[in-house]
Amino acid sequence: MQDLKKRISFFTITLLCIFNTAIAQSKYKIQDSIFSKTLNEYRDYRVILPADYYPKSDKKYDVIYVLDGETVVNAVSPIHRLTSDWQAIPRCIIVGIDNKFIDGEVMRDRDLLPTPDKRSPLSGGADNYIKFIKEELMPHINKIYATSKRNTLFGHSHGGTFAIYSMLKAPNLFSAYIAADPSLWWDERYVTKLAKETLPNLLNLDAKLFISGREGRPYRGMGIEALENVLKEDSPNNLYWKSVAYENETHITVLLKAVYDGLKFVYPNFKK
Repeated sequence: MQDLKKRISFFTITLLCIFNTAIAQSKYKIQDSIFSKTLNEYRDYRVILPADYYPKSDKKYDVIYVLDGETVVNAVSPIHRLTSDWQAIPRCIIVGIDNKFIDGEVMRDRDLLPTPDKRSPLSGGADNYIKFIKEELMPHINKIYATSKRNTLFGHSHGGTFAIYSMLKAPNLFSAYIAADPSLWWDERYVTKLAKETLPNLLNLDAKLFISGREGRPYRGMGIEALENVLKEDSPNNLYWKSVAYENETHITVLLKAVYDGLKFVYPNFKK
């Protein structure tokens, strides 16, 4: 019972810290949009600036791009803020890329999944989404904000699949990739097969990759174990990667640990 009380107290304190941090960040949040010629539509995005951001300063900031921005950024932002306040990682600019809705239907599968599949008629537009981020959104953000040009991509579920796929298709577009419980089962493990073919040839790839999943059957079922085996055999020397299976987590709650552990992995030796 005493142990349970301690756990509840710790959990309560953590939630309060995250809640207070979210309130403190509100004045640094910016919502905007950009027209994409590649996608032929306006795309909404949200920017969360560090607490010490000052436009006229010479300081440059790394950028964390977050897929499913309208939801996932609500986990990434406060955890980043707390961790950077505690000087465990640097302060970064966060860019949440919101999903597009057309006639009430979300275009998430269209943008995040690499191949068409009958289970989702919209799927298969990931290459266009990579092009949008690379040629339109990223230059736009670099033009407006004081960025260091060092970028991390964070994705959960299909977003995690997209993160790994983008590393294979557009190497070094990002300096680091964090994939939380990626759905690598998609299209008979297409991304894992692509990794097997592609990784040995990516000799100039210089990046970090953090993958997280759930222990046991979900780790295998999501296809993470299969990709882990490919990485053990075929990853190039300058790809620093880590894969973690968390105990007692769900597909949603694994996201919280992935943010903290992933950012710590990206910045292993940070000292202010």
